[in-house]
Amino acid sequence: MDPADRFVELVNRPASESHLDLMAGLIGASFEPSTDVGDVILGLDRLADGCAPSFDSIMSALFMSGQLRGNKADYGDPANSYLHRVLATGLGIPITLGICAMEVGRRLDVPIEGIGLPGHFLVRCNNELADPFHGGQRYSADELEPAWQRITGMTVPLDRRLVQPTHTRSILLRMLNNLKNTLVAMDEPGPLGTLAKLRGAFPELANERAEHARWLRHWN
Repeated sequence: MDPADRFVELVNRPASESHLDLMAGLIGASFEPSTDVGDVILGLDRLADGCAPSFDSIMSALFMSGQLRGNKADYGDPANSYLHRVLATGLGIPITLGICAMEVGRRLDVPIEGIGLPGHFLVRCNNELADPFHGGQRYSADELEPAWQRITGMTVPLDRRLVQPTHTRSILLRMLNNLKNTLVAMDEPGPLGTLAKLRGAFPELANERAEHARWLRHWN
């Protein structure tokens, strides 16, 4: 099945049927359909094979080692949101690097959660916070707000109610929001058509339908 069609079929099923590694892999494969999503799953398996079952080991092996790194030189490259590309190049953005940490943790029974802050994405395990985009750097509770302000450039206080686990559906939407910001600016018909299909699968984005039509109208 076409990856975008498979994503659309799965995204509104019960959470138990829409695993994060598969769904994130399908997003990237939707834009590069020759991708074998099975290779994404195997790539995450291989990362897990190189880690001991602890948060410290996962952060060290994946991020402190430089095996996976934040793409600071080309943050806006859409490939940073394609999980197969992140695994192949070792370069990603906070959310895709965070997904790698979460999925390696799941394979090793280490309970790593994603924390979707405004403008940044961290991971947490047993109240320990780490930043995959910045080499797995740890933040104490007191360090979190100044670090977040420094990274994002925001000057408002961090609402502590936002320091909560981000669930699979919200992570997928956030990935698609990142791609929307990039692909609308690029204004290329193929990627925009794919993006419209993926975003159109979410009932909560039904108000975007007219916008999707505008993306594509001048290409018809």
